[in-house]
Amino acid sequence: MKKLAAKLMAFLALASIWGFSQQSADAADEYKQGIKLLGEKRFDEATKTLKKAVSLEPGNSDALYYLAVSQHYQGRTADALVNYQLVLKKFPGSAAARRAAGVVGSIRLAPGTTDAQWYPKAATSGTGTNAQNSVRTYAGGSSGSAVQTYSTANLPDQATIFFEKGDAELKVDAYINNRPIKMIFDTGATGIVVGRNQLQEIGIKPPEGEATGQSGGSSNASLQSYWMMPADVKVGTVLRQNFPIKVLSHNSAPPLCGQSFIQDFDYSIDRNAGAIRLRKKGSSRYGSTGSGYTVPFTWEGPKMVVNVEVNGRSYPMYFDTGNSASAISMGMNDVKALNLSTEDGVAVTHSGVTGSGSGIRFKVKRIKMGPIEKYDCDVTASYGTLGKPLVGQDLYEGYEYTVDNDQKLIRFIRR
Repeated sequence: MKKLAAKLMAFLALASIWGFSQQSADAADEYKQGIKLLGEKRFDEATKTLKKAVSLEPGNSDALYYLAVSQHYQGRTADALVNYQLVLKKFPGSAAARRAAGVVGSIRLAPGTTDAQWYPKAATSGTGTNAQNSVRTYAGGSSGSAVQTYSTANLPDQATIFFEKGDAELKVDAYINNRPIKMIFDTGATGIVVGRNQLQEIGIKPPEGEATGQSGGSSNASLQSYWMMPADVKVGTVLRQNFPIKVLSHNSAPPLCGQSFIQDFDYSIDRNAGAIRLRKKGSSRYGSTGSGYTVPFTWEGPKMVVNVEVNGRSYPMYFDTGNSASAISMGMNDVKALNLSTEDGVAVTHSGVTGSGSGIRFKVKRIKMGPIEKYDCDVTASYGTLGKPLVGQDLYEGYEYTVDNDQKLIRFIRR
């Protein structure tokens, strides 16, 4: 019996090794074929093949990088940007990360959009009320899932969205296809982000078929599939009909309401009143010459980048209303770049749309963003990279602020 058990264990070990070797061989074949297709400029086929290579071998940094390159050539710029940033996040210091870093800084997407392939173009102040955009069709769905002609004419000139006070997150009441759902107003999110599990909970059938792509989050380096689907989304009095929403295979955090939903508005956030006040671009210009302090920002894809001083050193960061964990959330690469000490830090866990992650919370002597200056601030660092650190609500607590998209300024008023 013992001999039989020993033979069985040996067989299973060999089978396991053979299976692993076979998977590695399959991954290598898909990678080589993907590179060949990329060289032949057959980008659609290259993207599909390199996706398989990444799925079979998630640790292949070059496969992920060349997947981003292929998507970039396809014109799927935002998907490419996500994967370039994932290379930086998952493989810091690698040759692929160095190549990705050289590309990321040059990518410019329209404010508030993630990709022209999926999201309607934002109206400009001179467009007028009859501005319309072309029909979009979503991968992973049937021909009946095409988004009809999109118009900004039905958007109100002004609107107020109330959020729950007493919570660090800006939690708002929303509706997807007339089904109520709570969302977090998050300027660091690309648009409407929800999980298949959350759609099912409110009685909406999630999309089926081949996934549109893979997506990552700030909490960890995990990837998961997502689908794009059209839906009627209402937050406050703002109704977006046939609007693209991003559906994750599973969302471990609350759904997000991000930049693409509010891209046609300037907005002001008043924490004391628990209100987000929106004004449609071109309807009026408020705050442009008023009192208060301004912080300039630039767009990197759908994210707002501001310069923040940490102990006197200027460092680019994402302005993120969804970061309620600390004054700044960063990666260990940022800790090293800023020469910060974590010796007195404590271990923490944090969660996001891709699940939970771990890190460390520690104190920083001085943080300054424009007119806002704070001392002895809490900062969290994840065991990985985030692309750029996230500026959190703790830093600008006590301020009302307005985002002026036309002038690319955040205006702060002390309350």
